[in-house]
Amino acid sequence: MAVTDDLQADQNGVVYTKRWAVELILDLAGYKAGFGIADKVMVEPACGSGAFISVIAERLAAEVLLRGLSWQAISCALRACDISETAVTASRREVCQVLQAADCGKKYAESLAEQWIRQENFISASLPKADFVVGNPPYVRASALNSSMRDAYASFLPSVTRGCDLYISFYDQGLNLLRPEGVLCFICADRWMQNGYGKLLRGRISDAFCLESVISLQGSAMFESAVSAYPAITVIKNSQANKEIKFVNCAKDFGQDDVPALLQWLQDPKASELKTTHFETFRLARPQGEAVYPLGDAELIRFVTSASRNLPSLEQTDVQVGIGIATGCDQVFITEDPSVVEDDRLMPLFCIKGSRSRRAARRCWLVNPWDENGNLVDLQSYPRLKHYLEMHYDRLCQRAVVKKDHAQWYRTLDKPRIGLMDRELLLLPDMAAQLTPVLSIGLYPHHNYYWMSSNTWDMQVLGGLMMSDAVRSFIVALGVKMNGGTLRFQAQYLRKVHLPPYERISRQTRVELRRAFAKQDRSAASYFGRKAYQEAMQ
Repeated sequence: MAVTDDLQADQNGVVYTKRWAVELILDLAGYKAGFGIADKVMVEPACGSGAFISVIAERLAAEVLLRGLSWQAISCALRACDISETAVTASRREVCQVLQAADCGKKYAESLAEQWIRQENFISASLPKADFVVGNPPYVRASALNSSMRDAYASFLPSVTRGCDLYISFYDQGLNLLRPEGVLCFICADRWMQNGYGKLLRGRISDAFCLESVISLQGSAMFESAVSAYPAITVIKNSQANKEIKFVNCAKDFGQDDVPALLQWLQDPKASELKTTHFETFRLARPQGEAVYPLGDAELIRFVTSASRNLPSLEQTDVQVGIGIATGCDQVFITEDPSVVEDDRLMPLFCIKGSRSRRAARRCWLVNPWDENGNLVDLQSYPRLKHYLEMHYDRLCQRAVVKKDHAQWYRTLDKPRIGLMDRELLLLPDMAAQLTPVLSIGLYPHHNYYWMSSNTWDMQVLGGLMMSDAVRSFIVALGVKMNGGTLRFQAQYLRKVHLPPYERISRQTRVELRRAFAKQDRSAASYFGRKAYQEAMQ
């Protein structure tokens, strides 16, 4: 089907892979000279300036020389795509140089390069079935893709929705191309393994493919420039799935010198677990269906796996989770001047300013247009509210939610949750390096915060437990991480936390967790948090 190719490769997610990393990825895929690669088909989905394609050409040339083949014998062995004319020209030049260095005549080298490398969109191009699909797909956020492109990809790729970042389409189309026993090996963002938009891809792989190995590269320098999302190398085979996945957790200083030991472990089916200065290896039980893949070191993953298997989820222990209110126009609906509207149209708000100093001072208010039944109030009954909102009429009417129903032009995007301000709440910022809950009473949370409440828990005991390294382990292992170590504490990740039931935590441990929360003593919270888990799993 026709797809508008309006993405320019130099502006949209192209990051070039270091030579030694390319060599590693090709070795992981089994793409080596002397192993019959001239008789197979390699597809490279986004060749860029030739980081992968030049090494692939070298290996094909070596195969020709090793086996005494003609250059014609490899004419159908490779197909590479890129939407950028500049990238295609650069890649063809690289390939010509490689082939000529192997004594392929200039004219035939140019002919092969032109045949192999084409300016086309990998997602919509007519491509041959492949034994290998290898490369570094572009990382482009869904919000940067135009609407028609998102619609088109979602319409014919089974794992893609309109909310998927572009690399998911590359995975999906790559899997479509694999012959039986074919291998896909990408170095790409690891977010699909854990976030919501990756669940269909996880399900597809679980149902029909074998994820053989994952090499987690959080912070490792595999690229020529910095990247915003942590990468991983995944090796996926079009074959029956194994019961386990070979997992490698790399330290930040993992480098070229570590590759031989890593490959030796991965290629030995009986190898025991290995821990070196720069990486550790272990085996994971294969996640089923759309379940997330845990990422992290062996000790962390074993703890999270064991606790998830033996303890109830956070919500099963009577902890409710939600997000604060999104207004759709904070500049209007949040005020520091309580005199602008009637008193009963104001809700004290917990917002950024209060949390930075860990004091939730009542310095911000939500201008609330909803009554206690969840209906918009009659503005005629509130002259100050009416005057205030009408001053901002044009701005409020520009919002998408109003364009759908102009009669509700003065609504907030979300409705306040009735009764939430009457409860003790633990509030957590959306993004932070550590879980640092704040206890709030009588303040409504802003949308930058997720809230937790319970009818069972002492909220300060829960606060101490949430501060602990034990709870943080779940977010580290099962939640998406931003570059630099920032964690996301969205409800979808908080719900993956499993807790010791409140009644199975000893009285003394509860006292200590409460004290740790009151003093903001993370070390004590971690010690007694781990103890609470041990007590519950005995």
